[in-house]
Amino acid sequence: MTDPIRILDAACQAMLAGDSAACERLLERFRARVEREPLEPETRADCARELERLKGLAAAAADGLDASRDWLRELSAVLGGLDVYDRAGRQRVSTGLPARAQRF
Repeated sequence: MTDPIRILDAACQAMLAGDSAACERLLERFRARVEREPLEPETRADCARELERLKGLAAAAADGLDASRDWLRELSAVLGGLDVYDRAGRQRVSTGLPARAQRF
């Protein structure tokens, strides 16, 4: 895969899949390709659009991680920590759930 647009599209697909390592490898491949052979003006504009797309995907991923981190912090504060069970498996914090299913 030597076409710079295809390399950047593959990097976007890797970001969508949550594979940051593959995305980084593809971006390194893109950088090496551009160093070897400079981009034509029309290709440069297409690459700029793909890079903006990738930037948006990366920002969305970072926002998602921040939201998850905030949710875990809030959950931890509500539960008084995430240690609901002790090492023996006994419940330390009441979850408000009945001890067993009431089927009758």
